[in-house]
Amino acid sequence: MLQILQSEFEHADSRRKLTQLLTSDIKQVNHYKVNRGAILGNHYHKETVEYFYITKGTFLMVLCSVINQNSVNRVLNKGSLVPVLPLLNHTIEALTNGEFMTFLTKAYSENDKDTYIQ
Repeated sequence: MLQILQSEFEHADSRRKLTQLLTSDIKQVNHYKVNRGAILGNHYHKETVEYFYITKGTFLMVLCSVINQNSVNRVLNKGSLVPVLPLLNHTIEALTNGEFMTFLTKAYSENDKDTYIQ
């Protein structure tokens, strides 16, 4: 249920290091700066896949299937990339001050939020 993705490709030369994280049809990208103790999410999507990429700090992610209530907890650190599939209720808690990005396959819209509380 909770899968940590590996980078798809890496290349380094004398100029730089390139890490290709993900190939996907992304419609929205968000960046979060989060204070220690903050709890975000606690919702699920019916259509959207939401990828979380931790860029700084330590977070606890909790996923729970809305279908069978199976749940899993995982501590995520800098460099963790986690896809959250539809129908997985997801909550992320900042165990330290930190930052992360989300990449969504469906853009948020007030008319079609695709965000549901379990």
